Amino acid sequence: MQTPTFTFLNHASWLLHTDGALLLVDPWLEGTVHNNACRLLDDATRNAHVIDELNASSLPVFIWCSSSRPEHLSHSFVQRFRAEFRGIATFLCREGDWRLADELRRHRLPIATFRAGAPRALAPGLRLTAHASDEGESYCLIACGQHTLLHLGERALATAAACRRAAVQLRAGQVRIDLLLTSFAAHATPGEAATERGVGRMACQIDVFRPRLVVPVASFAHFSRIDNTWRNHGRPTPLDVLDAPALAALRGVVRFMRPGAQVELASATPAALCAQHAEALAYWMARWREQPAPLPRPTQATLAELKEAFGIYRDRVGVHLHGLPRMLELLGILCPLHIALPDLHRTIVLSYRHGLRPLASDARADIAMCSGTALYLLRAGDGFDTTVAGGCFQGMRAQGMPMFRRFFLPQRVCQRVLERQRPWNIGAALLRATLVWAWRAIRTQLS
Repeated sequence: MQTPTFTFLNHASWLLHTDGALLLVDPWLEGTVHNNACRLLDDATRNAHVIDELNASSLPVFIWCSSSRPEHLSHSFVQRFRAEFRGIATFLCREGDWRLADELRRHRLPIATFRAGAPRALAPGLRLTAHASDEGESYCLIACGQHTLLHLGERALATAAACRRAAVQLRAGQVRIDLLLTSFAAHATPGEAATERGVGRMACQIDVFRPRLVVPVASFAHFSRIDNTWRNHGRPTPLDVLDAPALAALRGVVRFMRPGAQVELASATPAALCAQHAEALAYWMARWREQPAPLPRPTQATLAELKEAFGIYRDRVGVHLHGLPRMLELLGILCPLHIALPDLHRTIVLSYRHGLRPLASDARADIAMCSGTALYLLRAGDGFDTTVAGGCFQGMRAQGMPMFRRFFLPQRVCQRVLERQRPWNIGAALLRATLVWAWRAIRTQLS
């Protein structure tokens, strides 16, 4: 029997090769995502090469996706996979992650959903257990022969409490983690606080789960547009991770891998990977030092285009939510949002009651972004999620980001819930938002 082989591909993506099947995880291997806002640190991997390898194996292929975000399910990979893959493949997702399931069905891909916490055999000697994290992310536990892998990806189990709850479940099943795959990346926040948060999350996970080996994943992309490259400054590098005080007693189990590097699970120990680890460190630090020319920001929009786009957006969410956004704004739960547009030297205010109104360039603003980003934000169904994930904005005051999130809650509700026609989910989402607003207001009055 061949020893199962682990291959790190790029960013969050890796491949597990067993006698009975291939398991591919979170395929983003080339191209940009989030409206050209993010790209891979290493651009040497190609969709065609991985698909050729899957075709050549003649084994069943399973593809696990942690979420529907394009850094975990690349549209370019999906399109090429549908056109060129010649074998039997199944895309896997957690039951309840209906947004991912809908995305896979939209591409007419075969899917299998996994009930959270229930192990399911993929092939002889290969089982996968899907789990839901408190943060709404999916993660999975993979049993491969005598070896166990825990794939947390980019955001799952981000708090100590969540890690401890998951560890209790693993101990109840007498599970010992051989390989932990997790991230040290911090999201859309530059500086030392981001470094501490990303590395601290990894350190907490290692401390709680006590794996034999840790391979960092989902940490090898960067902001790529001229209006968001400033967010790359202060982001932790692999050497920063290893030098972090939080990992002082734990760094001995952390081993980096470069794209294409392989290891047999039977020999996957920190000692056995020392040479690969040193090579990978040098490789990734060279990628970190490279400064490719930033990509251009979106084409500048006009005030007329923005006004038309917001009018269509406001009418659409008003119809779907039966006028609720206007009512929430009237009650003060939602407030008009002030956006500075530096490239137009103007500030605009968005209101569900009064539409879009231009203000003077020096008017107070909650957030700032270029006009092309604002147009995408209003036109695209995933405008808010893409803009936030891509970091193509800047908060202009302490409450700017909460105001931004609250104002575009109707867009997120329409995208994630209304398309599924789930009225109870709509009510739950709005109730949560209202309770959060009320609690913040009470806390402000008491402080």
